[in-house]
Amino acid sequence: MRILIISDIHGNFVALESVVADAQGRYDAVWCLGDVVGYGPMPNECIQLVADLADYTVIGNHDWAVLGRPGIDVDDFNPMARSAVVWTRRVVTEANRALLDRFPDAPVQPPEAPDVLFTHASPRQPILEYVLTPMIALENFACFDESICLVGHTHKPAIYRWRLERFREQETGRLGIGAATVDHLPLLPAESVFLAVSADQRLILNPGSVGQPRDNDPRAAYAILDTEQMTWELHRVAYPIDLTQSQMRDVHLPRRLIDRLTYGW
Repeated sequence: MRILIISDIHGNFVALESVVADAQGRYDAVWCLGDVVGYGPMPNECIQLVADLADYTVIGNHDWAVLGRPGIDVDDFNPMARSAVVWTRRVVTEANRALLDRFPDAPVQPPEAPDVLFTHASPRQPILEYVLTPMIALENFACFDESICLVGHTHKPAIYRWRLERFREQETGRLGIGAATVDHLPLLPAESVFLAVSADQRLILNPGSVGQPRDNDPRAAYAILDTEQMTWELHRVAYPIDLTQSQMRDVHLPRRLIDRLTYGW
């Protein structure tokens, strides 16, 4: 099964449409890792398209904040993010709020891919934790049993590989178990990466952000996970950023949120 993995759309409908068009014909299912809204100018359209398109979607921290659920205080957001959340709360329709409210806040393990787990932020803290370093990834590998965990939230594509070192005891010749290590692997767009997994090797994968990349590449990001071939392909798509920016100016979203789309940070 080929799965289109999307995350962190953030109300950027132009980017979402571009991703769906670019991936057309290359996927059998769609999984969304959350943050459908927040920052961007077209939250209603993004909620509706994700609800229609995705087989599974988990809730993100901005989705949660827009719903006003307990546990996330919008006053803890930076001023730009807070302003966008408050604006999004005003414009999201009741019907779309209901759709957003259906997305689960716990990690999802789809029955058709029993060795894959996915969540918004991390398996340890599904809504809020950023997996940005090998050390944080190492701590999170202890929080799930599946071979692969998919996360978003950071807006940066990444592969973290957990490996359990084994060694041969000199005196007895028996195989011993050493320490577990985590590597942050390089990842190039359109490169097909074979996902070697076993009892001694597991992975955390991040597809990056559709609507607000933060890895200094302004193009929309998504990934294709092939569970039969066991491959992962990161894709980047150029989209009319100026159109999204014009839409943001029309509804008076913060200037810095508008400008940062040009640079992908």
